[in-house]
Amino acid sequence: MQPTLLSRLFFALAILALAIALTLGVVNVARAQSITVLPSTSQQAGISVCGHGTANSHPDQAEIQVGVQASASTAENARSQAAQAMNAVLAALKSQGVASDDIQTDYFAIAPEYNYSSGNPFVTGYTASNNVTVTVHAVSTTGAIVDAVTRAGGNDIVVNGIQFSTGDPSETLAAAQQSALANAHQQAEKAALAAGVTLGAPISIQLDGCGASTVVSSFPSAAGAVDQNAKTPIQPGQVEVTADVEVVYAIS
Repeated sequence: MQPTLLSRLFFALAILALAIALTLGVVNVARAQSITVLPSTSQQAGISVCGHGTANSHPDQAEIQVGVQASASTAENARSQAAQAMNAVLAALKSQGVASDDIQTDYFAIAPEYNYSSGNPFVTGYTASNNVTVTVHAVSTTGAIVDAVTRAGGNDIVVNGIQFSTGDPSETLAAAQQSALANAHQQAEKAALAAGVTLGAPISIQLDGCGASTVVSSFPSAAGAVDQNAKTPIQPGQVEVTADVEVVYAIS
């Protein structure tokens, strides 16, 4: 009786082990089926170059940073003086044909002024500042506008600078990119010749791949002459647009 019982026990354990093995096998198969094997790819040999190009255009608009700054013993007096000066400046801008939509306030502040000479700082007054950005679409009137706002603002006027640009630089940018592509091709030809290989067609072209395209504008001076009747000379010059392209050429 005991051997028979023992045999049955061994037989039951064997069945259990077989079931566990089969279960593990199914799990392993399921796991194996979830694995994706990616095919190996070969990368085509090539020459990578960075082309740089520029193009110039005549600006068709200008931005003038105009503001007023007034100081007084109280914050309210400083604000009132700055408001009076800015209202005169705005009226002068509109009298020169500048539309309201082309005038935008970009900074306003009222701040205390301190005296630090005694070691213990104390308030001596207040300064109010009000600045606007003016977009001028008739570039030839820029000098006249500077003169008009200077007369209107008096000693409270502040002209921070003038920047010329083109309203739609897409054509100039396209010309700069064409110049950059030509420059890239020249570099690739020289590299292929030096390496003793034959230059093929471009594999990839990435605009702005070597650096961002930029528009570089001049900042002419807006200072007037001593003669009160002299007009402020403003020279728009040219706007230079630069572009970079990264090109990979096939070789053989």
